[in-house]
Amino acid sequence: MKITLLGPYPPPYGGISVHVQRLKKKLEERAVPCIVYDYSGICKREGGVVMVNNKATWLLSQLFDNTDNIIHCCGYSPSALTVLSILAIVKRKEVILDAGGFLFGQEGIASRHRFAFKMAARAGIYFIAESSRSKDIILSLGIKPENVNDEIIPCFIPPEVEAEGVSQLPDKIQSFINNHGPIITANAFRISFYNNEDLYGIDLCIDLCANLKLSHPNVGFILCISTVGDYDYLSKVIRRTREKGIEDNFLFASNVQAYHDILTRSDVFIRPTNTDGDSVSLREALYLRVPSVASDAVPRPDSAILFRNRDVADLTSKVEHILGNYGFYKTKLEAVKIEDNTEKILRVYRRLERSKRRTK
Repeated sequence: MKITLLGPYPPPYGGISVHVQRLKKKLEERAVPCIVYDYSGICKREGGVVMVNNKATWLLSQLFDNTDNIIHCCGYSPSALTVLSILAIVKRKEVILDAGGFLFGQEGIASRHRFAFKMAARAGIYFIAESSRSKDIILSLGIKPENVNDEIIPCFIPPEVEAEGVSQLPDKIQSFINNHGPIITANAFRISFYNNEDLYGIDLCIDLCANLKLSHPNVGFILCISTVGDYDYLSKVIRRTREKGIEDNFLFASNVQAYHDILTRSDVFIRPTNTDGDSVSLREALYLRVPSVASDAVPRPDSAILFRNRDVADLTSKVEHILGNYGFYKTKLEAVKIEDNTEKILRVYRRLERSKRRTK
């Protein structure tokens, strides 16, 4: 069994890229041949990682590749799914797609998505659904049930804390943590907007920090951003921290390698997105036993505490309640079990490998 992983590889550090990195490591530990084709656009010097300058060009190049492998594409786009479908039809390759839950939006399915899924249905592309919501969308677009994994597999593989935590946090972040408390953390892959609103809720983070400072004058808020993108908006939100008098309480941290190190030193994690997939960072916080508050924009893990989407007053109330009853919430998380999904993914690979052999 040989696996080709197609997806971003850190840096930048985001949910999908970290998932690809950890899955690669898990496969190597099990002696499963694996190569990553990285389309993040940032050159890496790591064995088993090949940079792809253009995702569509690479996919088309596979039409001339006779390697007997399973292609696992981590991250959805309609163009990639269309080319993967052509590849599966012409080369009879086994292709798996991780389908992100929020990438279809919430206001109907655009025609480009419908065409891509029509091609995928014809090609027999196999889908791994990370949530019940994404599974329902996939099935509604004409994919046969036998080509969608019965088992929901969240896009989360736990960190190996000792191995990943070897590098020290930058002095600026370490100093900020040492001199503030409680520590609240949130993250964003890139400054983005959905329905003309701040997708990752950075504006809510600023308002929350200002509200918490009234009762916790030394509160520290760390917002981790993998890649900024919109520097104009970043300038506006930095200016807003000054206007609200929280400039010394709010830290913007970009492309932090040991993100889980920040989480382990945080008192509360928040996920204030106005839409989402099955958030890897939320599952990671819960795995590390950090009380977590998330918007109710989409279904969340049972152990997360929900607040009304885009309602900063409700968000503040939920975080204040956690801080006021911290021992209770920490103890409650001790009973939470968040699975390592590596074995579930391997079961999918083995099933497709057996199917491939039968058809030869």
